[in-house]
Amino acid sequence: MTINEYFENLLDRVNLKIEDSEREFIEKKQNGLREALRAKLDLKDDFLTGSYRRHTIIKPKKEDEKFDVDVFVAFDKEKYDEKELAELRELVTSALSEIKGEKPELGITSVNDTQRRSVCVEFGNNFSIDIVPSIQIEKDKLYKIFDQRTLKPVKSNPKLHAQLLTEANDRTSGKLVPIIKMLKSWKREKCDYMKSFHLEFLTAELIGGGEISSYAEGIARFFSEAGTKLQQACLADPANNEYYIDAYLDEDRTRSEILTLVANEKEVAAEATSLENNGDGDAAVSEWKKIFESDDGKKVGGDRPLSTGPTFINRTPSRPHCNVRPNS
Repeated sequence: MTINEYFENLLDRVNLKIEDSEREFIEKKQNGLREALRAKLDLKDDFLTGSYRRHTIIKPKKEDEKFDVDVFVAFDKEKYDEKELAELRELVTSALSEIKGEKPELGITSVNDTQRRSVCVEFGNNFSIDIVPSIQIEKDKLYKIFDQRTLKPVKSNPKLHAQLLTEANDRTSGKLVPIIKMLKSWKREKCDYMKSFHLEFLTAELIGGGEISSYAEGIARFFSEAGTKLQQACLADPANNEYYIDAYLDEDRTRSEILTLVANEKEVAAEATSLENNGDGDAAVSEWKKIFESDDGKKVGGDRPLSTGPTFINRTPSRPHCNVRPNS
């Protein structure tokens, strides 16, 4: 097996391939629900966000885990800016409960208001939509959202984050997003305390500036440079330079843990690169397996194919912050 074949196989194991029929199902549900919410609530904006929007979803570890789409609904700043998160969630929950009864064609099976900052609308088939309330400050540019961990309001722009990630992926000729998916599978196995959104945009910051010749090169560069970026909180949201997405590592006291792990992986990746440069591809693959396969030899991501119907991944809404800058 060549090094490229190894990473192609790894990507195939972790990449969530959404069939046309599944995507049609998702789009029909989220568009129908957003239209119904616009008729019920005094909204200034509503839009998709999260890993589905950014195309960074990976396969679940278990077949019965769900896939959820994140939808932000933005209320009018003039009328709702003083509202607390609990009040906004109550407005959303009430509207969704009415929609469930009035529009059976949407196929809503339940409305779950037990989540911290969103309201979960379930459709069966392990598929749900998380409705996340926010306040529009300036359309398409700035929104007041509520931090997933602290529930405190912060100013940010999820639309900008999706745009910047797309631009970074284009600069790498489409290699950035696949690398992010592989690294998310690594994170899930070895450092699940690291936030997925943080990993996505740390990866974009480190390797999203230009061409990447191979997956091996991009991943090796990530581990080579990540330690420096992880020394202290330094990834600022481009929509709010006062907010750092990696500050949670200090709050959780996990910064030293991730630094140690990344330092170890850096050595393995460097050895793999050296072996590849010396023409020993088999030995290089053996080194890469130390990073992407668990200690018991099981493959990261597993071998289970995607089942039919929208049965995907269970996660909480991503925190929308990054430090990837648009092109000047």
